[in-house]
Amino acid sequence: MFRKGIIYFARLVFIVPVVLFAQDNTLTELNDFYPEKIETAGFVLSQPQEIYIEAKAIAPFRSGATPLTNAWILNSNTRELVWEIPDADDIDRERTVSTYNDRISLEAGKYEVYYSTYPNYSYINRNWNNSHGFFDNLFGNVFYGDDWDIRRRDYGDLFIRIIGNGTPATEDDVFMWQNNYAKKALINWTQLRDDFFEEKILDISKPVDLHIYAIGELRDESQYDFGWIVDLKTREKIWELDYRHSLHAGGAEKNRLVDKDVHLEPGKYKLVFVTDDSHSYRRWNSAPPYDPAFWGVSIRTENPDAAAAIALEDAGKYEDKNQIVKFDRVRDQDYRVQGFSLNKPLDVHIYALGEGRDGEMYDYGWIVNAKSREKVWIMDYYETENAGGAAKNRLYDGIVKLDPGNYIAYYVSDGSHSYNNWNSSAPFDQTNWGMTISAANENFNPSDVSKYDESEDKSILVRITRVGDFDKARAKFQLTRDQKVHVYAIGEGRHNEMYDYAWIENAETGRVVWEMTYRTTERAGGAMKNRLFDGNVLLEAGEYEVFYKTDDSHSFSDWNEAPPDDPVNWGITITRLED
Repeated sequence: MFRKGIIYFARLVFIVPVVLFAQDNTLTELNDFYPEKIETAGFVLSQPQEIYIEAKAIAPFRSGATPLTNAWILNSNTRELVWEIPDADDIDRERTVSTYNDRISLEAGKYEVYYSTYPNYSYINRNWNNSHGFFDNLFGNVFYGDDWDIRRRDYGDLFIRIIGNGTPATEDDVFMWQNNYAKKALINWTQLRDDFFEEKILDISKPVDLHIYAIGELRDESQYDFGWIVDLKTREKIWELDYRHSLHAGGAEKNRLVDKDVHLEPGKYKLVFVTDDSHSYRRWNSAPPYDPAFWGVSIRTENPDAAAAIALEDAGKYEDKNQIVKFDRVRDQDYRVQGFSLNKPLDVHIYALGEGRDGEMYDYGWIVNAKSREKVWIMDYYETENAGGAAKNRLYDGIVKLDPGNYIAYYVSDGSHSYNNWNSSAPFDQTNWGMTISAANENFNPSDVSKYDESEDKSILVRITRVGDFDKARAKFQLTRDQKVHVYAIGEGRHNEMYDYAWIENAETGRVVWEMTYRTTERAGGAMKNRLFDGNVLLEAGEYEVFYKTDDSHSFSDWNEAPPDDPVNWGITITRLED
């Protein structure tokens, strides 16, 4: 709400000695500042009038330059910016401090006054010298002289004074106004600190228009403190606080604002807002926004009918009630496996967080058809989005349609950057690092889903997986008639040679009836040497013995290059195609 319009004030530039306003009241005065602080006060006007403003700010040593410190005024009822120091004329300069005078017309109402001594980094960054400390960089590059006492004394000269006919208000008064304003919201997550994560379900019974007021931290390609609304039926984002669709919120360039109406049709929606580990309410690491107390998101409506059409639900309970698979708090070098059976078609919601970069995933999940070993879904980097924190934190949040059958869900992680052991900034939803699969259908019947255990599946003839270095595993199976079997084998090979591989022998004659060769395999994902055979083999009735042999390197959980897409099944699985 930082648009400056003629509705709220008309600015007239002038230079008038303060003595001419002696008959008026001093509505607000802020002074005695320290570096990197923000001070607040306010005033109340009972009728429209002109007010006089005088202020001093630190500014670069050139005429017309943007001040490095700032003061501003907000309309407390609308949260709209009505004035700031750059609007005024620089009328005097002494050392590094400039004096500004201004006169503006304001409507009757409550107003909040702020003074921030956080420097304007948009100027400093263009003049930064990394070989010096903060104050040396701040002052040494933009001012003449290097006297430390003079630099620190400049803060004692800073002030803002507002003169007019009205009632002064204290900082506590301003906080009370803000709290009263916030209480009128349907949802108010503001004054947010570091590491905040909250979700809320909105169950909407008829079309509504909601007003969203959100302030967060974003850069062109990164999101740090931000939020969104998702349609739970389609998983489509209806609204998001992102850089492209937001405005500068004042202060540091990374402070971003959304102030808009959003239309929602009947249905269920989820509101999410998150913050990272720095630059939040009262813990700013650079200049704060114009409206620091509303850092976060506030959703409101002035329509009582619209408010009555919205029921709020606990997001955790809603998401938990239809869960099929839950892999959370995944640690380094971890793998999770869980099977499930569907007796009718089902839309499932997959919510997966993992690690990926440059098109490759390192911590990720996938789902296979237990009979055919076909991957029905995999956490593909290009279908994910940033999950907050480091750019390599990735999120998949979508719907997948599954036919009746048996399925196995997998999740694997590498040796770094996982739950409770992050080597870069953590994602916003740390505890759900892993994968959650839930029924997405509104009419879901829990009896349509049951557990599936591979060890009890009679269609699996042989399963030799998770094979390590220097191993030679074997298993037998028998066929009562000629039939095709499905062979799914992953191993290591290069330059027409296989190093980790499988073969099948006739148990009676010792004759090799099938062998995993380089020519009959294809890439298995990851390193070029990861090889996959995924096909059907016709075998005659009889007894067979299956072998899987590995060399001294690059095997399950001990990779010397990138693992395959399906590392858990390093080995061989043979499945009966006919019941």
